[in-house]
Amino acid sequence: MMGNMTDCNFYVLDATGDTTGLSFRVAYIGAKQYRSGNNKDLCDCVGSLLCSVVPGFRNSVEAALNGIGARPRFVSLPSQQAHQKDIVMSDVLELDWSSILVVFGYFILLLFQMDSELFGLRTFVTESPHSKRIEELLTKVGCPRSYMSGIPFKQKSENVIRTMLGTHALRTSVINFLMNNFNHPDPQICSLCHYLSYVVSWLVKTKSPVLSDSRVLAEVENLEELIKAILSHTYPQYFNHLCLTSELFYLDVLRFPNLFSVAQVLDDVYNSQVISGASYKTVEELVKLHRTAMIENRVTTVRRMPTWFLKRIRMAGLAMSCLFFRSG
Repeated sequence: MMGNMTDCNFYVLDATGDTTGLSFRVAYIGAKQYRSGNNKDLCDCVGSLLCSVVPGFRNSVEAALNGIGARPRFVSLPSQQAHQKDIVMSDVLELDWSSILVVFGYFILLLFQMDSELFGLRTFVTESPHSKRIEELLTKVGCPRSYMSGIPFKQKSENVIRTMLGTHALRTSVINFLMNNFNHPDPQICSLCHYLSYVVSWLVKTKSPVLSDSRVLAEVENLEELIKAILSHTYPQYFNHLCLTSELFYLDVLRFPNLFSVAQVLDDVYNSQVISGASYKTVEELVKLHRTAMIENRVTTVRRMPTWFLKRIRMAGLAMSCLFFRSG
């Protein structure tokens, strides 16, 4: 537990339900009014709005808040609205269901460590680095842009949310929710779950002669250990988000520096950092070997790992970045 416990209002739906989304909207305005230093309040508000959409997150959110020294004081809305002097209804935004889902989706993505380019618009430097994903969220749930305001938050606020609220348990709860709602009767939720799952997932399989090259046999063995760990996970495509601390060593890029470097070249990652232990000559020759095999149609063509993922894990120093899992 971090520091002294601080009581924070945690807005929840009335047991009888609420069609106005008041608990979400009040929590959202609280998050928007975040001031530097009130990190517990910010996380409390974000946790509250997440639970307003998915009450099943509550145990994980409450545990995360307790872990940072925040003690939720549950306020049921709208029944207890009259007793809350801090709720100024004129400040509370009117949000329809599609707008609520966009904001919800945005905060879900913030719980996961991702490179800013995952969200970014490369063409317009004046755009927020999060605009692209927000625009995609708007499209996925059918929400007009004119209905949306207040997101993205400033980077400092986003970092607070991810590092203080985004616990392993909560991320697991989120992924369980996404995986279990691909066929949700509400088409907007169904679409949102498919989209969010795609953004935070990755899975790559190819057949490449690089894997049988004698110069990288030790790296391939390390890669196979990682593959076994990934495939034994409940949700293999989310291994990098949900693996245990004791499993992080599998992801160390130094365990397969040449394969990592080849992956960067093949995925057009320019200006990449030199990986310790990688041989420029070996990497160059392995890239040529792989590309020759592709031309000769001896390599299965599949979806590559996105560039943003390579960049993110390179910067973090933890990676399974190779483009060539053995599939035969």
